[in-house]
This record gives sequence, C-alpha cells and structure tokens, in this order.
Amino acid sequence: MLKLLRLEIKKYHLWRYMKGVIIANLCFLSLLVLIYVLEKNDGNIPFESYDMAFSIIGSVVRATFTVFAAVLITRLFLEEYKTKSISVLFMYPIKRQKIMLAKVLLIIIFTFATILLSNILMGSIFYLMNKVLHFLAEPMTSDIFMRNALSVLISAAASAGIGLIPLYIGMRRKSVPATLVSAVLIVGFTSATSNDFSMFAITAVPVSLAAVGLLSAYLSIRNVETTDIA
Repeated sequence: MLKLLRLEIKKYHLWRYMKGVIIANLCFLSLLVLIYVLEKNDGNIPFESYDMAFSIIGSVVRATFTVFAAVLITRLFLEEYKTKSISVLFMYPIKRQKIMLAKVLLIIIFTFATILLSNILMGSIFYLMNKVLHFLAEPMTSDIFMRNALSVLISAAASAGIGLIPLYIGMRRKSVPATLVSAVLIVGFTSATSNDFSMFAITAVPVSLAAVGLLSAYLSIRNVETTDIA
C-alpha cells in the first residue's frame, strides 16, 4: 500500500499542491490581520478569547481544505475516468479495489495533515502575535491549550472523513462541477453559525458526517472489480 501511495504522489506530482497549502496559510494570516484592523478601527474587540480566535481559525482552515479534498477527488478519480486512463491503471497486476483504496487513503491523509498542521501553524502565529499586539487580555493556560488541541485533532480527523462525501456524488455522476458544488454545500452546512453557535461544535455532527464520508468511499469503490469503465 505504501508503494501505491508513493506512486500516486509521483504520478500526480502532488507535492506541487503544497504551494497551494502555503498560499492558503498566507491567506489565513492575512485574514486574521484584516479582522484585527477592521474591528480595531470600529472600536470593537477583535477577539474576545483564545477559544473564539481558534474557532475562527479552525472554521476557515476546515472549509478551505474540505474543498481542497474535492479538488483532489476530481484529479485522482474523475479525470482518470474521463480520459479513460483508469483502464490502463487497472491492467496492473493489482486488485482494482487496492488501487482505489490507495487513492482514498491519499485524500484522507492529505486532508487530515493539512488541516492539523495549518491549525497548529496559525494557532502558533496568533499566540505569538498576541504577545506583541495584545489581542487578548486573558493568558494562555494549559486548560485552554488542551481543550483547543483536542478540538483541532477531532476536527482534522472528522474533516478527513467528511471530505470523502463528494466522492460518491462525483463517481455516480462522473461530474467535476457536482463534486465541487457538493463540497461547498457541505462546508456551508458544517460552518453555518447562529449566535456564535456552529453545527460543527456538536461532536456528534462531524463524527456522523465523517462516518457518512467513509461509507461514501466504500460505496464508491466496492464494485470496482466488476464494473465496466464507462
């Protein structure tokens, strides 16, 4: 499986996507600065607490890389079917399901890693900026750190599963727009807030959606051994 993962990374030059990840993190940083400047100019408190700041960072990072996962789905799955290059891939002396599973695992690993590392990076930058600009009056405590670290870990793991939901839609319709639109709708649902309350804050919601994502991946590849390439 590790060899298949390495081959997929090499085949699609996936390391190039790291440029997109870096650009996304620079945009996150710019957004934090913009929020600070605008709120400060209006005489408002930019961030009321570390929990609020980390929640904003987490929401933006999660939304960005959930859509990123859909882009990878179109590249690793749909483009293969549209160009019929998947038929060449299936000629290898390897079970089709194993090949498809490698693609699914690659998307899971990429989504989990980018969300986790981006949250760590942006959270660390925010903490250091707060030391200089004093966004917050409250000190960073071990309770705040552990609570938000656990939240980031759960968010990254759940999002890695949620990012697979568009795979089922894309494979059913063989449509790139349908895949991307479904990812945007999922992001809109999970990121919707009301009175500072988010659906993602209910642990059962992201966990359930992650389970749906894993089920979607299973349904998408379970019959690949016997299904003709359309």
